Amino acid sequence: MAATPWNFDAEYIQSCNCEYGCPCNFNGLPTFGNCEALIAFHLTKGKFDQTPLDGVTFAAAYWWPKAIHQGNGTARLYIDPSASKEQQHAIGEIASGKHGGGVFEIFPKTLTKVHPTRVTPIQFEYKDYDSWFKVEGVGEVHSEHIRNPVSNEPFEGSVSLPGGIIFKHGLVTSIKRWWMRDEDLLAYHEARNGHVARVKFSEKGCLA
Repeated sequence: MAATPWNFDAEYIQSCNCEYGCPCNFNGLPTFGNCEALIAFHLTKGKFDQTPLDGVTFAAAYWWPKAIHQGNGTARLYIDPSASKEQQHAIGEIASGKHGGGVFEIFPKTLTKVHPTRVTPIQFEYKDYDSWFKVEGVGEVHSEHIRNPVSNEPFEGSVSLPGGIIFKHGLVTSIKRWWMRDEDLLAYHEARNGHVARVKFSEKGCLA
C-alpha cells in the first residue's frame, strides 16, 4: 500500500524518565536503563490526504523495558474529542507508521503491544519552558525551567539535532512532575528531562 501524503505543523511537549538532556538523543542508553514517556502534539495546521488537521490535539504514552531501539515496547494513542471522526482516523493512520513520518514510522517498529486508541479530553498549553498538558484520566506533564542547584536561578538551554526524528531544535526543560496511569503504562517522576519544540512533519519525516 502506498503511503498517503500528509503534513502538519505542531507544538510539541515531551516528558521522559531520563536526566536532563536525555542520552537517547545522542545515541546513548537511557539514564536508568528503561524508557518511559508521555508526549503530546497540538497541530496548528496540517492535512492527511484531503482531511484537514488544523487544531487537532493528540498524545501518546510509551514504555520500553530497555532502550527504545531494543524493542518490546508498549504504547497507547490518545486523541482529544474535538477532532472529527475523519481527523481521528487520520491521526490513527499517521501514528500506525504505515505512512512514513520519522518517529511515527520508527516507534511502531519497536512496540510489541499497542493498546486501542482512546478518545479523551486533552488540555494543552504551550508556553515554551513552562508548557504543560493533561490527558484526562490518564496522566499529565508540567514543564518548567531547569534551576541552578546553588542559586536557584532559571537555566535556559536547547539542543540542536539536524538528524532528529521527532524535533530538530528543542528547548531542554525540567519536568516538574509527570505521571501516567493506564493499564500497564505506569509511571511517576519529578525533575526529569523534558523537551518542548515547534515542529514540522510530513510523510518524509521530521522537517523542522
